[in-house]
Amino acid sequence: MSETSKWFTGPLISRHSLGGVLALLCIFYRMFHQYLETAGHTIGANSSHEASLQVEKYRAPDVDSFVGDDSSEKEGGNEFALFTHGRKELHCKERELRHPCVRELRSFVEDRNNTELRLAALNCVHEVLASSKDYWEVKNMTHLLLDLDTVNHVFDKDNRDNEFIQAGIDFAYKLMEHPECLSDFDEKSELECRCVPLYAKVTMHKLKNAGRLHEARSLFNKTTTMSWSGKKQSYASGDAVPWQTFEQTPQIWVRGLSSRKVWPRDLWPSLPICKNLEDNFETIHKETQLALRNEESSGFEDAYRFLYSQGQWNHVMLYHKKNFTEECETIFPKTCALLKQWLPSKPGLPWTSDQNEQVMIIKMAQGTDVELHSGPANNILNIHLGILGLEGAKLIVGNETHEWEKGKVIAWDGSYDHRVHCLECKRDRVIMMVRYMHPEMSAEHYRGIKRTHFEDVPFELQ
Repeated sequence: MSETSKWFTGPLISRHSLGGVLALLCIFYRMFHQYLETAGHTIGANSSHEASLQVEKYRAPDVDSFVGDDSSEKEGGNEFALFTHGRKELHCKERELRHPCVRELRSFVEDRNNTELRLAALNCVHEVLASSKDYWEVKNMTHLLLDLDTVNHVFDKDNRDNEFIQAGIDFAYKLMEHPECLSDFDEKSELECRCVPLYAKVTMHKLKNAGRLHEARSLFNKTTTMSWSGKKQSYASGDAVPWQTFEQTPQIWVRGLSSRKVWPRDLWPSLPICKNLEDNFETIHKETQLALRNEESSGFEDAYRFLYSQGQWNHVMLYHKKNFTEECETIFPKTCALLKQWLPSKPGLPWTSDQNEQVMIIKMAQGTDVELHSGPANNILNIHLGILGLEGAKLIVGNETHEWEKGKVIAWDGSYDHRVHCLECKRDRVIMMVRYMHPEMSAEHYRGIKRTHFEDVPFELQ
């Protein structure tokens, strides 16, 4: 092969102490049930399970053909997914989540205390893990079992470390070894989201949130020392995924940018948005108070529901994907007029992500605890303005804890691991968040690149 990588070695199933045994038991279990299901059918006809795999094993089609259409949730009498857009169970609008083992997993989810149903679901999952070589099947099982696409926590609902989460982690390892995943080093630019760094980051966060720091660090070390030799690109050991620290692992890494968890005030001249927000706090504060009188009509909705299991975390978007929203124009008109003077901060430079610059008002209810996570790229800074209910609210960036002050800004790098909680709040916490392009981004970062993850690079910058 002309394409090689130094990556993970060793059997995947061994990562789960019972995985190998369950996979073998599963084969006999499935063979027996397939015999019962196909008894009386023409010899040589596909079993229902085999037929369903043929239906489910392909790239997700256009989501528009499914959203809101309950009849499309079944194909040939078989459900194609445990969760669907038609039932408003998925937050990722760009993809439909298709996978095998729907019947077994649904039976378990509906009766979690049934040991037999739990074993049957795990058996089916481990059979697919042991046998599947289909990229999209492995990818979708990773998303499903790690609760990456669902609106609510499902498999990590009770705890962050169980057999289903472990199976999802094993699928992620298998995914990162898949040739189609590795080929992103050839097919995608460094300013696009590549498969290996994305799923390494996701898996590390799952391990960190489960308290399995040694395993997370081992994955970090393997990822940051891997090499790649392909048809179009080659990377020496340590250069394919150039993360610098265990706490900063975004899926998109822009080379040459300075990194710091929190940007001190003496660096704010390069971040004019910070002073602008503080100088205009009264306008922002007044319009936010008015909007909070009727949150539903003001456009507040769930924010990142998959990152927390208890409490409430709502937001209203004012600026997103280079557009000022209707809520910005109608609910926050004076604030919106100010934002239009400040954003975008670097006109003409392409964004790496739809989050490169955003503005939102975020309300977090008392008792909410958001798990460890991080942003998509190291060229995005988070600028927070404290507005209401700030006492007791905590922002933890890396191992540093910070608290908001009314009318004051915290400028920090969202590509570092961080968590937020309102466990000690006296009332609901409200802030404004502005995602802001790193001040050191320049035209030079786009030389030789045709596309970022978000958009095409203008010809004159390539």
